[in-house]
Amino acid sequence: MNKRIINALVLLLLVTGAMAQNVSTDNSFRIGKLKNGMTYYIRHNAKEKEIADFYIAQRVGSILEEPNQRGLAHFLEHMAFNGSKNFKNTPTSPSIVHWCEAHGIKFGTNLNAYTSVDETVYNVSSVPVKHEATIDSTLLILHDWSHYLDLEDKEIDKERGVIHEEWRTRRAGMASQRLMEEALPIIYRGTKYEDCLPIGKMEIVDNFPYKALRDYYHKWYRPDLQAIIVVGDIDVDKMEKKIQSVFSAIPMPENAAHREYFPVSDNDKMIVASLKDSEQPIMLVTLYMKREATPDAEKSSVKYQRDGYVDDLVSYMIGERLNEMQDKNPKPCLSASARMGQFLISRTKDAFVLSFGARQEDVKGSFDAAVGTIEQIRQHGFTPSELARAKAFRQKVIDRQYNERNDRRNSYYVRRAKQNFLDNEPITAEAYDKQLDDQFFNEVTLDEVNAAMREAITNKNQVLVVYSPDKAGVNVPSDAQFEQMVLDAQAKTYPKYVEKKLDDKLIETLPKKGRIKSEKAGLHGTTEITLSNGVKVYFKKTDYQKDAVTLNFFAEGGSSLYPVKDLINTQFISAAVKEGGVGRFSATELNKFLAGKTVRINAGVGNETQSISGNSSIKDIRTLFELTYLYFTNLRRDDQAFQSEVNRMRSFLTNREASPNVSYNDSIAAIVYGNSPRVQPLKAASLDKVSYDRVLEIYKERFSNASNFKMIIMGNIDIAQLRPLLEQYIASLPSTGKKETFAKTYPDVRNCNETHRFEKKMKTPLARVTVFYTWDEPYTAKSDLELDVFKRVLSIAYTDSVREEKGGVYGVKLQQSLNATSNPHALLKIAFDTDPDKYNMVMPIITKQIEHIANKGPEAVSLQKVKEYLLKQYDQSSVTNDYWLYVIYNQLRHGVDFDKDYKTIVRNITSADIQRIARNLIKSNRRIEVTMQSEKGM
Repeated sequence: MNKRIINALVLLLLVTGAMAQNVSTDNSFRIGKLKNGMTYYIRHNAKEKEIADFYIAQRVGSILEEPNQRGLAHFLEHMAFNGSKNFKNTPTSPSIVHWCEAHGIKFGTNLNAYTSVDETVYNVSSVPVKHEATIDSTLLILHDWSHYLDLEDKEIDKERGVIHEEWRTRRAGMASQRLMEEALPIIYRGTKYEDCLPIGKMEIVDNFPYKALRDYYHKWYRPDLQAIIVVGDIDVDKMEKKIQSVFSAIPMPENAAHREYFPVSDNDKMIVASLKDSEQPIMLVTLYMKREATPDAEKSSVKYQRDGYVDDLVSYMIGERLNEMQDKNPKPCLSASARMGQFLISRTKDAFVLSFGARQEDVKGSFDAAVGTIEQIRQHGFTPSELARAKAFRQKVIDRQYNERNDRRNSYYVRRAKQNFLDNEPITAEAYDKQLDDQFFNEVTLDEVNAAMREAITNKNQVLVVYSPDKAGVNVPSDAQFEQMVLDAQAKTYPKYVEKKLDDKLIETLPKKGRIKSEKAGLHGTTEITLSNGVKVYFKKTDYQKDAVTLNFFAEGGSSLYPVKDLINTQFISAAVKEGGVGRFSATELNKFLAGKTVRINAGVGNETQSISGNSSIKDIRTLFELTYLYFTNLRRDDQAFQSEVNRMRSFLTNREASPNVSYNDSIAAIVYGNSPRVQPLKAASLDKVSYDRVLEIYKERFSNASNFKMIIMGNIDIAQLRPLLEQYIASLPSTGKKETFAKTYPDVRNCNETHRFEKKMKTPLARVTVFYTWDEPYTAKSDLELDVFKRVLSIAYTDSVREEKGGVYGVKLQQSLNATSNPHALLKIAFDTDPDKYNMVMPIITKQIEHIANKGPEAVSLQKVKEYLLKQYDQSSVTNDYWLYVIYNQLRHGVDFDKDYKTIVRNITSADIQRIARNLIKSNRRIEVTMQSEKGM
């Protein structure tokens, strides 16, 4: 036998043998199983000091419901917060929510849960673990969730209304939710999946007998289907003993029901689910090509990891092709993307998934382009240069994960543990991931990738889902016509893909260097550096992330300096940046060039500022500065790409009013800001006024004078590394020396007391309410914190009263802000959805809670809860780059130091301070309510 053949066979056998091996489990996890079958995961993580996350994950979801139980899996999740063995909600036994909030653990943020088709997960996150008693009580919460919920009759009845309002909020104005509910019986006909969405059926939610919920709970909530996950700044050995002590006694039921994972059958003929809705604004198309999911038993192999690596490469390269497909005028699709992964909601089936928005004026053209691009790939495969870029992209991701392996927050490790328990995904350490990826980088060939691609893109076992507008004048093809469009595009013969060679440098000729004029100590531990062109740089060395540099380069001005007639052009500056590219690189070419680099950057013009912001790895910091220089001096003009984007927006906006949400938001803008021309929604008719020449002219004006700019830079670099980059790329920027600020042209919320209500045709009965309050308030750090505390205590009051007690809403959203203009004032925005028949019950409670705080001050317990939460959040956020960017930016722009004495201010906030805020709000008599209700009889 030829020696070369023998060597090849030996190599093949070695590779095959290696692929059959199991991966190495990350030994930093302590993984065990109790005698009752319950699994546990424990991992120490010192990144978040004296903080830990506690989870209980369950292999239980809505797929396990019987037809008469639809919605009970999700209902049970809600009930987990409404009384249990050790948390009764009595004077001597606080509820889970009240105990957690008293320890700085906020309901909805740190204390939460979710139910999906195949899993239910509860969490108590960001728990301060300095005291053993706190740890013990948190474990008791998980213990009670596992097996000891009270499920009292009166609490069940109270929660029915909350669930109903969640259903209403999800469906109202969201055609996609309704369309999915209609599509599943077609896609999954004859299987459990055809009716299994967690929200369930409201006729069952409103009327099920109490015993039905308890039966479901005791049947499926059991140790063999549950895992305890604890990650954080804890002692692993101690935690293991606590878990064994607390959870071992939970009984495993005799003759436990079999937990089945339901199969999905294949189909020879394409399944087409084409559905219409009057509130659907555009035609959305998703094409699935189904294939078998990897069995759980095979997921621990190296082969599974390699297959995942190859699938990631394929997905990346298909994404590049679809992006390039859009480089035409008009763009053939409103959007286009593809992925490899789970088939819709069924974990037993995988699929190749192509999604695109079809242009209503040329539906067939959109199908030809999107499906044709995929078919061209199937016929001819990828090119060596595409594979090289995909590998480089993958490698940069893994390299950064490895470099920042000690910077991971608890949530990252929790996610790994959850995936292991729920989906049997292996838990591997970052070092091992890098080792495998380096191996695959060298071994995986173009032939292997193309073969894997063709195993996924088979043109068989296809499911086509189309969501279309239901509107007069909108022509929607028949199911047979949609199917034929796919088959026709797949039947064509396509030419080979030819790729243009990329330049290997961003900047051909470097600019003449500037110089550093001075350096001195700056605010918040920064070094203030003044450059020769007038730019002031504030550099703060941090090691919060080991492999990250972040910058914000900004100046005042923005669109405020331009007349109303130019506003449409300022709105399209972002399109010019996105579509044009920089220097000699088109947008598509720039993305390809940056494939192997960890760099993100954005340039834009806002209402009051223009800025360039971005971040990078340490290795790619020069590229970050090159791009900053280019976006300042050389935004590329691309007439075809820009006009194509304008035309895409025209197609997108043609039917924008189909959604009631759009009409509502338009009404809010008109009412609250008095029809100001500076707060107008973008509409199709406005697009004829867009001038690309003027867009670029405004952009160049905003980025013509570096002396008006300030730069904040922070990251894990030394100032010695930064200086030459500043001299080369920032000090060399053009400068006029002219100082400039913004103009007060953007309107404030109107000073009035008005209520506006209108009716709108809607598929789901709804009252959508937003109330704006404004009052005079100084722009200070203390006022800002008092306003934040007021919002949070009010939120607690609303949760207790209008949600839990009355069941009138799913939730009340509150937003607050301080305006730092020449007339400083506060804004509080309150928004909620409810049943139109409950509006007259809910709205007085909303007002009454504010009046209660004004008259008597906030509840002392609520005030203390909020203060505990803010103090804990400060400790966590103040060790991040984003926090210090925010603090330094606000001090440079507005002269207010939001960090100084933060904890002292929080601790010293009194009930009287919050009462003052509420009184000022009421006294101002500045209130605007905008309510949209579904038409009567709908």
